[in-house]
Amino acid sequence: MKKPIIRMALAALILTASFSSCKKSEDKIQDAKEDVVDAKVDLVQAENEALKDYENYKTEISKKITDNELKIADLKVKAIESSKDKKQQLNERIADLESKNKELKVKLDSYANYSADTWDAFRKDVDERAAALEKEFDDVNPDKK
Repeated sequence: MKKPIIRMALAALILTASFSSCKKSEDKIQDAKEDVVDAKVDLVQAENEALKDYENYKTEISKKITDNELKIADLKVKAIESSKDKKQQLNERIADLESKNKELKVKLDSYANYSADTWDAFRKDVDERAAALEKEFDDVNPDKK
């Protein structure tokens, strides 16, 4: 008589253990799903921030490009009013400045990868180009400092 009771108790214990272990697996799966959802939300937020940073930066650099175009227009007027030799020199410099300003604009417009790795390199490159172009404008027109 003891054996059937022990067997029944043992079977109940095994059944209870299997149900509780299934529950733990279900909890783990649910926790993992929640972690994945949280990670996706974090990724979307990071991408939105990166895009926002890019848009702000693009606006800032676009303003510099527009300012450069105005400086080029001023230089063209100055070239018209200059002597023949000076006019030729200014026109050559103006063509170079226009070309570099257009390259900067193309570089800015061509950026399409918003990852943190490429963003830093891109921003550094554009900043260096903009600073070099600014220095060239100062060299061509030192009285406008």
